Amino acid sequence: MSRLEFRTPIALPRPRAALLMVALATATLAITGQVAPLVLATAALALGVVAFHGDDASGWRTNAWLLNAGLLASVGVGAALWLRGALTIVALAHFAVLAQALQLLDARPRRSEFLLVALAVFQVTMAANLTDSAWYPLLLVAFTICCVWTLVVHTLRAEALEAGELAAAQRVLTTGLWRTTLLASLASVAFSALLFPILPRIRSGAIFDRSAVGGGASAGFSDHVELGDIGRIRQNASVALRVETLDGDALGPEQRYWRGLAFDAFDGRRWSVTPATPAFVYGDPEIGVDLGGPRRGPRLVQRIVREGVDPGVVFAAGQATLLTGAIGRLFRDGNGSLIAYASTDKRVIYQVVTRNEARDLSADRGAARRAASERYFQLPALDPRVAALARTITEHAQGDAQRALALEHWLQQNGRYTDTPPPLGEGSTPVEQFLLQRTEGHCEYFASALVVLLRSLGIPARLVNGYAGGHENALGDFIEVSQSDAHAWVEVQFEHAGWVVFDPTPPDLRLAGADALRGVGSFSDLASAVELWWFGNVVDFDRGHQARALRALWMRWNQWRTAQRGGQPPSQIAEPEDAGDGAQIPWKWLGALGLAAVSAFRLRKLRLRRSHAELPRDYARALRLLRRRGLTRAPATSARAFASEVAARIPAEGARAFRSLTEAYLAERFGGAYPTHSASELAQLRECLRRSNTA
Repeated sequence: MSRLEFRTPIALPRPRAALLMVALATATLAITGQVAPLVLATAALALGVVAFHGDDASGWRTNAWLLNAGLLASVGVGAALWLRGALTIVALAHFAVLAQALQLLDARPRRSEFLLVALAVFQVTMAANLTDSAWYPLLLVAFTICCVWTLVVHTLRAEALEAGELAAAQRVLTTGLWRTTLLASLASVAFSALLFPILPRIRSGAIFDRSAVGGGASAGFSDHVELGDIGRIRQNASVALRVETLDGDALGPEQRYWRGLAFDAFDGRRWSVTPATPAFVYGDPEIGVDLGGPRRGPRLVQRIVREGVDPGVVFAAGQATLLTGAIGRLFRDGNGSLIAYASTDKRVIYQVVTRNEARDLSADRGAARRAASERYFQLPALDPRVAALARTITEHAQGDAQRALALEHWLQQNGRYTDTPPPLGEGSTPVEQFLLQRTEGHCEYFASALVVLLRSLGIPARLVNGYAGGHENALGDFIEVSQSDAHAWVEVQFEHAGWVVFDPTPPDLRLAGADALRGVGSFSDLASAVELWWFGNVVDFDRGHQARALRALWMRWNQWRTAQRGGQPPSQIAEPEDAGDGAQIPWKWLGALGLAAVSAFRLRKLRLRRSHAELPRDYARALRLLRRRGLTRAPATSARAFASEVAARIPAEGARAFRSLTEAYLAERFGGAYPTHSASELAQLRECLRRSNTA
């Protein structure tokens, strides 16, 4: 009889800690946003029933057929989600929540709480791969405490029932035991936190890859955008970017732009990108990709944490020259926009270097760049009055640069801004209605109108969308950009200055509209700063972060040890003037030599495995047996010559067995014979070597 069979079935109500454990496990999945509300409501209903009625053994809660039917229904829900294209881990999460709700409702006597605890741990583990919320660690700590207490209570009850003294279990469950359990749980969490920096870094596979989890991306930043999409995005106050300036001068709200996609084709209602297929950018973004771009102007280095966005647009504060980050394969379209499709539905962090010169059109007083692609001049069929309006506005301007400035200024002064433009009238496009009927519109209307007016004058231009402005989070020392900061502006191409930014939208009205939607306060700033710290230092803590953290710890320990000996800390020791790169030799060259040694060792093992993989199994085993006796076949030694060497050093019986194995190997490899089984010869050789060792 097993220990589990000996256990006395427990018909007592589950401890409150078990219900709290289940609630916390379900909450960890709820914050991921991947579990259907109906499934979460089912779990909440089950918790409510058990909390108010305990383990009331009513008919339906002890009916095995009904409970098994519920289990099959839970499996069916998970399978249906998987067949409809949901990620495997998401389907398993739905099944786990429903199965645990069913386990709670099961009022039959139980011998163990293992299944309830196992399902809860399974949920918490899956949630760790589906969320990077800062709430997760708090829920995890509380879950650990409840899980430990649940197991303690159940074990004491089981032991008391077996001893026939149920009241004794209740007497043991004192405040002191609870305090000890709490301290032990917190100690285990603290110990895990200490181990975190030194544990090996691994990346999840396809089952746990959050990039395949749908529903997390923001709409509107695709290669086809209907006029008005940005207005809908601006109604959302959720965070889109968190930007830290690492090097360079931070700009004011009116000058802050993060470029997303540029559009060149316009049919009157919709913007699109041509050619539609972007080109692959060679290089590994995790190491760093040189994107070319301008090398003049102030250098700006920013670390950007970007939420999921469709179709994985990589935002930068202007023309990017260098990009580093774990964002997957990088692509660039014909308008210079950067896209990482693998990052569409997940939060990513990357570092980008940009160079942006101040707008200087002094060298472009004459014509704009006439050699530009024809797609930057294309216009749909519009009311002739639009072109006439462009000529009227620029009639006193000298040269294309002055014309572009005049059109920008006119729209800023005369355009009517609103984030909720009126519906379209009959027989007119949004741009015609905005320009000719002086209706209201948001930034996309202003930018589209400027591109249309410029192109009607033969000036190459394109529309750009992205984010602008943002809120400065003083607690975290970063700029928080929300969806309400979505913006559209214009790039105009000139002969000398290249692509130059023009923004016809009144900046004060645009920023006021974004601030009205965004909740700004000390609590929201603190929550955002904590979330950024959690993502940057825990969720995104990869092998590179690990190496830097361990090296910093080593340097601090060396400094402390030197100070204890009365010496000067290494960081304060003056280096010789002619040291140059030699001061880095202990770290740089020793690290390179260590890496080379490890690589050579692994290469040798790989070659040895490959050479053994080509040998018959019994012959390879015989070689290993002989190698343990110090008999190793050299690469230049033939098989028969090695057999002769072996015969001179081991007893005749073993020599005959190894020679037979050698001939079988040669016949199979060079004679085309079928593989032969030489188990008896191998056993004879092993026994001979064993006896000779004993003797």
